[in-house]
Amino acid sequence: MERSDPPSPKRQKTDEETTCYDGRPEDFDSDECTDEEMQLFDQELDKIGGGYEIDFKKFRYCFGWKSLDLDDSTMVDEPETNRDFIATLANLALTKYNADKGTSLELGKILIANFHLSCGFSFYISFQVNDPSDGNQTNKPYRAVVRYFPGDIEVVSCNPKGT
Repeated sequence: MERSDPPSPKRQKTDEETTCYDGRPEDFDSDECTDEEMQLFDQELDKIGGGYEIDFKKFRYCFGWKSLDLDDSTMVDEPETNRDFIATLANLALTKYNADKGTSLELGKILIANFHLSCGFSFYISFQVNDPSDGNQTNKPYRAVVRYFPGDIEVVSCNPKGT
């Protein structure tokens, strides 16, 4: 795992400034869920290989997992967007991957980002890369997990999708 300084001068918006999908439909009036719902959510995470491409519509409660609207600015100050912030995190992950593997991959397109909150944010990012060694072919899917703590960023993993 690699740690680095957080982007600057960005700051995290407070809860009062942030409006995010909380994982529950509006008509869901209880924080409790059944064992069956918990098992189904765990099966979904296992099926997709982690928290990357969760189909949130399948669940009444998402256990703190949220989808990030890439075109909004809930994680950054305008005029930046969440997509800009996630691209910064994905580039950090790719920098570590390139150093570890001796490659020179470049970020192509951010596809989706999900997150959950614990002592910081854990972002599960799906993106495409360009590889100069094969003529910059795009559509090579990659995934990264990056933890964002107050004052610290930690790259947990970065790998081709499916590994």
